[in-house]
Order: sequence, then C-alpha cells, then structure tokens
Amino acid sequence: MSIEILLGFFVVVSAVAVVLQGLAMWRTSKAVGELAEKLEQRSSVLKENVQELVTRVEGVVESMEPLGRMAQDIEKHVDHIAEMVQQRAEDIDQFGKELADLGRDQASKFDFIVTDTVRKFEETTGLIQKDVLQPAVELSSFFKGLKAGVSYLFNRQTPARPPESYPEDELFI
Repeated sequence: MSIEILLGFFVVVSAVAVVLQGLAMWRTSKAVGELAEKLEQRSSVLKENVQELVTRVEGVVESMEPLGRMAQDIEKHVDHIAEMVQQRAEDIDQFGKELADLGRDQASKFDFIVTDTVRKFEETTGLIQKDVLQPAVELSSFFKGLKAGVSYLFNRQTPARPPESYPEDELFI
C-alpha cells in the first residue's frame, strides 16, 4: 500500500467527517431555531400573562390606596390615644400618690385629735373627781352628820342598828 492510497483514504474519511459535521451543524442550527421559536412563543405568552398580572396588581394597588390612607389615619389616632392613655395613667398615679399623702396626713391629724381628746377627757375626769366629787362627798357627809345630829337632838331616839347578817352577805359565800 502506498502512501497515495493511504492519503486518499484519509481524504475520503476527512470529507465524510466534514459532511457529517456539516449535517450535524445544520441539524443543530435547525433545533436551535425551533427552540428559539418555542421560547419566543412562550415568552410572548409569558409577557401577556405578566402584563395582565401587572394590570391586576395596579388595580389592587389603586383599590388599596384608600386603605393605606385609612391605615395611616388609624395609626395617627392610635398613637394619639396611646399618648392620652399614658398621660391619664400618669395623672391617676399622681392623684393616687396625692390621695395617699392626704390620707396619711388626715390619719395623723385624726390620731392627734383622738389622743388629745382622750388626754383632755382624762384630765377633765381627774379634775371633776378632785374639784367636784370630792367636795360633794365631803359636803354630803357633812349634811348626813348634821342630819343625824339634828335627828338625835329632836327625836332622842337612837338609830336602828342594822342586823348583823344581811341576806345579801349570804349570797357572797
């Protein structure tokens, strides 16, 4: 075998390879074209769907806009109410403290008044016993003695002596 035959064989093999490669490239380009066409169809459908979705979302956003404003208004009102409640709670707390302080002061004054009144009542009772009752007892004793003396002088009777045992004494055994 000669080199020419071998070279011819390689040329034929190379030519077949080039033809096969050309066919493969043609088939690949056709497949890529079909794929590009399918992708274009799908992308146009997807684009239509996205456009429709965007339109719907815009409609929803437009319809939600008043709700957004209402939510902002509600938020402002809730913030205002929270501030008012906090202020009222602070006012009530302050009022409670003042009321407790006032109650303590009044209780202290009431305790002082009761203690002072009891002390004055005890002093008054002592003074009454010392200055009124004691002289009244002495005066009563004086009049009893005087009466007994006058009675003795005018009646000349001796007063009846009490019995030696009283029925009440028997009760106290």
